[in-house]
Amino acid sequence: MEEERVSESMLILILGMGLVTFLPRFVPMAFLSRWIFPEKLRAGLNYFPVAILSAIVFPSLFTDGNQVGIQSQHFLAAIPVFLFAWRVKSLWGSVLLGMAAYGLLGFVL
Repeated sequence: MEEERVSESMLILILGMGLVTFLPRFVPMAFLSRWIFPEKLRAGLNYFPVAILSAIVFPSLFTDGNQVGIQSQHFLAAIPVFLFAWRVKSLWGSVLLGMAAYGLLGFVL
């Protein structure tokens, strides 16, 4: 009997997480897709992915918890990724190169 409750509560939890993940993406898309945005606003919105990715990546390059400084493995792995991303502009290629560079540097350093 207890096993059924765990499964039922787990199902409710999974469905709730799916709903919480889906709604913030769907609602703006559903309501804003009909609007026509000015070209300047659309051009400005193109910078959001770069800004968000930078906000995620750069702190890991220059901090380790509370210590400020260059993290050698992270920084050395990031250099070829930045050059590749700048030159080729491939998100998946950059991700794969970053994972490979970080993994290889883990063996070397």
